[in-house]
Amino acid sequence: MWKNYYDKVPSDVEQELVQPLAHSNSDSAQRLTTSWCKKRARSCGGVSLRRQIETIAICVAYTVVGPSVIVVNNHIIKTLHFPYPLTLSLIGLFTTACCCAFVLRVLPWVLGLYSGLKESEPDKGLGQLATEGQPCGGMLPVLHTRFSYRFWFLNMVPIGLAQGVTFACGNAAYMYLTITFTQMLSAFTPTVTLVLLYLTGIEVPTTRASIAVLLIGFGCAVSSYGEGNFHVVGVAFRCLGILTEATRLVLTQKLLKHHNLNIIESQYYLAPIGAFILLAGAAFTELPRAMEAEAWATLRDHPTPFVASAVLGLAASFMTFLVIKVTNSVTLKVLNTARNAAFVLFTVAFLHEEASALQMLGYSMSLTAFSFYTYCKINNM
Repeated sequence: MWKNYYDKVPSDVEQELVQPLAHSNSDSAQRLTTSWCKKRARSCGGVSLRRQIETIAICVAYTVVGPSVIVVNNHIIKTLHFPYPLTLSLIGLFTTACCCAFVLRVLPWVLGLYSGLKESEPDKGLGQLATEGQPCGGMLPVLHTRFSYRFWFLNMVPIGLAQGVTFACGNAAYMYLTITFTQMLSAFTPTVTLVLLYLTGIEVPTTRASIAVLLIGFGCAVSSYGEGNFHVVGVAFRCLGILTEATRLVLTQKLLKHHNLNIIESQYYLAPIGAFILLAGAAFTELPRAMEAEAWATLRDHPTPFVASAVLGLAASFMTFLVIKVTNSVTLKVLNTARNAAFVLFTVAFLHEEASALQMLGYSMSLTAFSFYTYCKINNM
């Protein structure tokens, strides 16, 4: 299932194999060809329809899950008065780490316990069979890639650190800024990412792409100037989060050039690092204050928002991977832009957050420039 997630569609080679048979003078050959083509057409039609439904469902889920995490976390921090962004981010990353470890380590072993493979291959231990993926019959992902401690420390730790800091800074910004302004600042992420890609030599942007990125930054500056509730600390947190997010994207792209990791494998390695970093930071900054203020009563009295935050955060981690899997990275960028724009309108119309005309003008400039940037990337590809 995980290795061959989608059914194979007929290839050009298969069609070429049928063509000589279709041109045969034999009536039986013609009937056989007609029957075969009809069956393949029905099969391909079903597969195509199923793919379309899956693609639409995944894209809709991606569009909904991300903003839902933001709304829930904003509700926890402001409405429930839980001003502990490190702890809140820790809950999400810890949930992700546990789920990935369960899927890769525990679940194959449990399924192997009931598969009877231990009797069929008595020379191999059950744990070894589970590691090789045999108990699952290929139905579950297995841990294919293993790294040395040195490689893990030099490559995985920086990405996990950037991931943890990104989540923490994003939640911390909600204590000082509105969701609307926070999302507008997020449009600056492509600019920082492109600069880092250029500095690290991973990607050299074209002239048109560079102009588009500069326009994105200018639009974000206009949006910031038009913000009525501008807070320096909140903007600093958001800028740091944008920088670490761009760093994470660049380092991940560099890692994936040499190692083909799926989303479960990557989070299996990265989420525990981010969770440990957040735990260490929270232990010195938030936990003493939380214990003094008895903040755990909030979690006890309102467990549903915290559970929703953890589950939605886990889903958001997988949605990005699934969108790229069923479409491509360009579609992901377009979807993300449309989602952010719709979310800004949602916060203004339904959450009644303030947004000045100058802000909306600057944000529109950023969206237009990003659309042009995406167009340039497509032409370059």
